[in-house]
Amino acid sequence: MKRLRGFWMKCIDTTYFVDIIRRPGSVRRLTEKLDAEGVHATTTINVFEAMFGAFAIGGEKGEKIRRKLTEAFSRVEVLEFSYRDAVLAAEIGGRLRKRGRHVGLDVITAAIAINNGCESVVTRNEKHFKWIEEETGLKVEAYEV
Repeated sequence: MKRLRGFWMKCIDTTYFVDIIRRPGSVRRLTEKLDAEGVHATTTINVFEAMFGAFAIGGEKGEKIRRKLTEAFSRVEVLEFSYRDAVLAAEIGGRLRKRGRHVGLDVITAAIAINNGCESVVTRNEKHFKWIEEETGLKVEAYEV
């Protein structure tokens, strides 16, 4: 696990970045807690998911959202998707699918987090990441809004 500034690094899922835009007050305490702990991470997959939504909105509103997201992403380490991550994601996803559990792109986020030594994933999407936790041991730090 990566240890930055005396704390174990956490991987922040797309749900958090969406909540920063849609309901910033709802994640204020969580943001303060994460900031106090030090530097955390997200993945290029989470950047894609959040930015996709902003571009889909388009226009001036979409541009404003993209600026806010860019600012939020600048405060965390953005972990890139590698070949090693792809293989691990395929392995985890394959095992989950055999059990009838489909988690979409969350399996890629989890693989990147695992391969980069993250302690946990911070998310509001507890269901998918709990399944991944059962399979891999990657902890889930769920929050509510």
